[in-house]
Amino acid sequence: MTHGESAGTVRTTTRGAGWALRTTGLALGLAAVGAFVGGCDDASFGAYEDGDAAVGDTGGATTAPDSNAGTDTDAGGGGTSVAGGDATTGAGDDTGDSGASACPQADDFALTGAVAGTSYPAPTLSAYCTATEVVVESNGIPDFQFLQVTPNALTEQDWAWRFPRAPAPAAAPSAVPLVGPSGVAMDGLPIFGPTEAPRDGSRDPYLDGILDYCDGHTAPGGVYHFHARPDCLLEGLDGTPYLVLGYAFDGYPILAPWICDDPECVSVREVHSGWEQVEDTYGANITAAWDAHSYVGGTDLDECNGMTLPDGSYAYFATDTFPYFMGCYRGTPTANTIGGGGGGPPGGGGPPGGGQ
Repeated sequence: MTHGESAGTVRTTTRGAGWALRTTGLALGLAAVGAFVGGCDDASFGAYEDGDAAVGDTGGATTAPDSNAGTDTDAGGGGTSVAGGDATTGAGDDTGDSGASACPQADDFALTGAVAGTSYPAPTLSAYCTATEVVVESNGIPDFQFLQVTPNALTEQDWAWRFPRAPAPAAAPSAVPLVGPSGVAMDGLPIFGPTEAPRDGSRDPYLDGILDYCDGHTAPGGVYHFHARPDCLLEGLDGTPYLVLGYAFDGYPILAPWICDDPECVSVREVHSGWEQVEDTYGANITAAWDAHSYVGGTDLDECNGMTLPDGSYAYFATDTFPYFMGCYRGTPTANTIGGGGGGPPGGGGPPGGGQ
């Protein structure tokens, strides 16, 4: 056990089996409720090279736990530790006979078992809970074949992402960062917003076609990150309702874009973003991604690209179109750093309603 994890039931999980199993259980649980409701490109990390940039909204910068983390008395139990694609999940303090984990968010993190390539370290991943936060540690190496599409070589990192264990809605939505991470994917890799760096015009990297086959790329410093839904991680899982793809830094889950369409979940449908391009052709006159899109509604999803589920919980959805992940934060995000420095976020994001 590490980082204050509690002893408990240990089980082995893989992305296609145990990992998807919890999302299936979520779908069935929601079905029982009843009616259903119908950043940063290569150059942008130049700002981080001096190690003083933090990403978040409010609160102090959060860095990786030190070597004494194993003595943390604030631990809430349970977690996942993964190296080289082998996932072991410890469910600390099981809740009754159901065997439910005391740290269910940690159970959502897993690797595919694949590697980036023979010349790279094996991906590593560890997820656990403290009393108030979920902590996800990763070495930043993709768990799929890495294909370099920028001048920046992939480099091993030392990530320790944190987000609230019990998210709550803020008084008002807030902007996601214009550059840098806004969440973490289920394999421990950072999720960035739908924009390139301001000095590159804050353009949409997906529409500009500068992402790899998994909708990510590397920034200076070798930091691999996603700008859009990583479909390469969903092979064989298309159409799985309420599939957890990651978490935003305000603690709300990010789900694949499929939900049950009836109480028994016999039919599944895809949800779509309510944001639309303001011009017929992207970049014809307006190039900044947030200015080039406007929230018009008319879909299941709100301006933050999320919705309240039938059980009363809230979740974002990773949609086919802009903003791909979150359009804004519904809760209050935890600050997360890149480069080990402190301070506030390096730039504002797209406020609800569009614009920078």
